[in-house]
Amino acid sequence: MDKKDLRLRIFLIIFFLGIFAVLCVIRLFNLQIVNGEVNKEKVDNNLVRAYPIKAPRGEILDRYGRPLVTNGTGYYVQIQSVDKENTNLNSSLINLISIFEEKGYEYVDEFPISGNPYAFDFGERTDSAKLIAEWKKANKFEAKATPDDIIEFYRKEYKLPANLEAEELRNIVAVRYTMDSKNFDAYNPYTFASDIDVEMVHIIKENSSLLSGVNVETEPVREYVNGSMAAHILGRTGIIYKEEYDKLKDRGYGMNDIIGKEGLEKVLEKYLKGKDGYKQVEQTKKGKVSQTFKVEPAKTDYYAVLTLDSELQKVLEKSLAENIEKTRGEKGTDCFSGAAVAVDIASGEVLAMASLPGFDPAEYTAHYNELLKDPQNPLFNRALSGAYTPGSTFKPLTSIAALEEGLITPTSTIVDQGVYKYYAPSYEPTCLIWKNTGETHGAINVSEAIGVSCNYFYYDVGRRLGIETIARYARNYGLGQPTGIELAESSGIVASPEYREKMNAEWYPGDTLQAAIGQSDNMFTPAQLASYVSTILNNGTRYSLHLVKDIRSYETGEAVYIYEPKVLSQTEVSQSTVDAVKDGMRRVTEDGTAKTVFEDFPVEVGGKTGTAEVGGGSDTVLFVGFAPYDKPQIAVAVVLEHGATSKYAAQVARDMFEYYLGIFEETNEADAVNTLLK
Repeated sequence: MDKKDLRLRIFLIIFFLGIFAVLCVIRLFNLQIVNGEVNKEKVDNNLVRAYPIKAPRGEILDRYGRPLVTNGTGYYVQIQSVDKENTNLNSSLINLISIFEEKGYEYVDEFPISGNPYAFDFGERTDSAKLIAEWKKANKFEAKATPDDIIEFYRKEYKLPANLEAEELRNIVAVRYTMDSKNFDAYNPYTFASDIDVEMVHIIKENSSLLSGVNVETEPVREYVNGSMAAHILGRTGIIYKEEYDKLKDRGYGMNDIIGKEGLEKVLEKYLKGKDGYKQVEQTKKGKVSQTFKVEPAKTDYYAVLTLDSELQKVLEKSLAENIEKTRGEKGTDCFSGAAVAVDIASGEVLAMASLPGFDPAEYTAHYNELLKDPQNPLFNRALSGAYTPGSTFKPLTSIAALEEGLITPTSTIVDQGVYKYYAPSYEPTCLIWKNTGETHGAINVSEAIGVSCNYFYYDVGRRLGIETIARYARNYGLGQPTGIELAESSGIVASPEYREKMNAEWYPGDTLQAAIGQSDNMFTPAQLASYVSTILNNGTRYSLHLVKDIRSYETGEAVYIYEPKVLSQTEVSQSTVDAVKDGMRRVTEDGTAKTVFEDFPVEVGGKTGTAEVGGGSDTVLFVGFAPYDKPQIAVAVVLEHGATSKYAAQVARDMFEYYLGIFEETNEADAVNTLLK
């Protein structure tokens, strides 16, 4: 290349650079001088923000794909920071809170000081003094600061008018405090209230001139398809608390997210939580969107399939409610609650589980105070956390221990003499038939003893076994032991000298006799009782109970998690022992205490009733059972608190057996048998 060409190229480069520089100067002159004021106002009034698009949570289905929890579209109230000083924020909040209070609608409030007169309020927590001290320290208040001092501090901090009524002041302080705790700013709007109805949407829109920075947005909301059905299992969702956010923020959670709070909603959070999208927009000072730059859609990856049969669950809850009401009309006038569990014997899958009274998860927040104060405690999951004296439902366990330890055989007999005098005269317990009629059961074997529920028989074998052996067998069969289920549960109590020692009490020989018939300190959950019956029918193999069948991908339908049955323990037991106990449980439904309930039942089943005396009310009654007799598939346990008579507990089991086996009132015995054969 010669020098002439080189100079030409340099000239052209300089020429174009010069033109570009001139254009830049002209553009800057136009932006800053000619249209400077206009653009400054635009910058001051408009903000570019990225807002989340909330992802719906994964659905929850029953074992046959029938929906239990889905998602609908709801509305929520969002407060946006529309200018640096938030000059209109207080007035907007005063108006917004007034509207909600007037209409009786709930809004987010995490301020631990209640209304006039002001007082600390941490709900039902018993350690309130400790919580108050911790809260004051975390919020940099002196230990001597009173609720009034704190309200006044925040009034000045938030520049609120001094002429507000005490309750109104408290409510505005509460919202501002909660907004601060959720890091409210220009890039993090605040969710004031979730799942509001259309009426409130209209009211807010009608008052938009008084509500600067307040918008109504759409969001996915949880829909519990069958209302309160299986509420204690499914659980509920709610807005994330600060303490929860601190733990979850590194996993992509935001301050306004909805998360699982209880039940399977909480247990399966990592699967059900979707991935939020976002939209990048430009907004005016009044909060209106002037243009949208980018949208990233939300995504939900997984849904859950449970072991529950939703139709069997409906049958169970309906029957449980009806029989609680029936027993109130007869002997158990104080019967208002109960629980029941149905288990697949071969796998430990929970087919149905109910605790009554219950609650509607969708109405939990709105009715929280009522639920909390309800004397029947509807929030308590009796199926998993209610521990009950098992009464005579324990006798099959004592039978197994006596047979396996060689104290008796299936054919050996014990003569019921009415009054058990081994510890006479200090302790002489009686057989119930002797107490009621003066008669005895005579010479009976173990199957007959189960069938007629002979206390005398079990006093004798219980004494000979000893409490240590009885307790060991109870634990081996899952009584007083965690069932392995995904939800929180009580461990229950196995009667023993060790437990009595923990209670600073003494164990007496007579306690062993009572423990052998399911009394004394024995207390087990309905779930444990159902597991125990399954373990008997599985010849000593105890499976973990479980509720989650699998987790599947929306995109491919493939399972990312499949539950495999887990054996928690295995106890060697002879087939003759199992057959003898099964035969005894068949006698209960054919000739024993459950005869009136099952005498016309077209399929052979087994069961055992139980009665437990409780202080200050009618007896609590129980029924455990299985069906069909020849090839057991389903095991159940039913408890009616203060139910007085066990026939209603047995009726709940019968209703479940009818549905599960395909037996209905209009079918005859031949139809029922044909159904089973199919």
